[in-house]
Amino acid sequence: MNTDLLQALCEADAVSGDEQEVRDILNGTLKPHADDISFDGLGSFIARKGSQGPKVALIGHMDEVGFMITHITGQGFIRFDTIGSWWSQSMLNHRVTLRTRSGHKIPGVIGSVAPHALSDKQKNQPISVDEMFVDIGARSHEEAIRRGVAPGDFISPASSFDRWGEDKIVAKSLDNRVGCALMAELFMQVKNPQITLYGVGSVEEEVGLRGAQTSAGHILPDVAIVLDTAVAGDVPGIDAVKYPLKLGFGPGVMLFDKRYFPNQKLVTALQESASRCNAALQFSIMKTGATDGGRYNVVGGGRPVVALCLPTRYLHANNSMISVKDYEAAYAMLFELLMSLNKEKVAGFTQFC
Repeated sequence: MNTDLLQALCEADAVSGDEQEVRDILNGTLKPHADDISFDGLGSFIARKGSQGPKVALIGHMDEVGFMITHITGQGFIRFDTIGSWWSQSMLNHRVTLRTRSGHKIPGVIGSVAPHALSDKQKNQPISVDEMFVDIGARSHEEAIRRGVAPGDFISPASSFDRWGEDKIVAKSLDNRVGCALMAELFMQVKNPQITLYGVGSVEEEVGLRGAQTSAGHILPDVAIVLDTAVAGDVPGIDAVKYPLKLGFGPGVMLFDKRYFPNQKLVTALQESASRCNAALQFSIMKTGATDGGRYNVVGGGRPVVALCLPTRYLHANNSMISVKDYEAAYAMLFELLMSLNKEKVAGFTQFC
């Protein structure tokens, strides 16, 4: 694992619709290894290596869940709305970063009322997003404006990147900077002259898989491998039957989600690759969400797609957790799979009779 790369990606602020910081990191990292760098009309990053054989795309979405400024009060407090899916109880009193149109960053905190000022009834009632605000220490609307704050600016969670023990990484936006890091490492290391390899950093996944649709149309790949995260069910309070993934037991193949089914022959090929390199593999489903596979699998008449997801604790919050073992297992099996692909094998994925 290239920890430095993952840390840089996680520490970048890139809410859906404002992915420039991650785009810059991927461009700087992959440009020396790519034959071509291009972008779709929404700004998805697309690197290409090779020009012969079937087109194989690795896709990780660049965006993270966050917020957008909707109003500045007379006292200088910031009202906001969510971008992507949040649970309100995971938001209060967390530090955030406002990114202005000029790229300047302003620290803030989602304000909370001290328990001394709450009645017993209020303490037991969750606060709605409409009631929340961000405090940047401004004394007035005019001061906030002078500091560059404006409606439409984006707000990202703020947290440190940490390695806990030998195996765990805790950081913001692991969904899905870990997929971007995995895509980038594989793109740099895989050298298979029998395929044309694409590394994709898609935009706006958290708000409807938009960059998946535009980048898929831009590339029209013959095979798509989506790299993402999925809920780890190995913590108290989660149904481990519905959410069977556990940290440290390998990445999870998404058997279906709200928008996608994997190509069954491609799943078998991934399982065989995992077996050859002795890498652990899990399986999961996601009935209430979707990955970029939901767009790639229907482009151009349909394409073979598989989504491989790292089990992740505390998704869509300021801090999430992954296992380094799962990342390394994902890398090993995907490297093995990508090196095994050729024209005949890829053609076999769509031979249905």
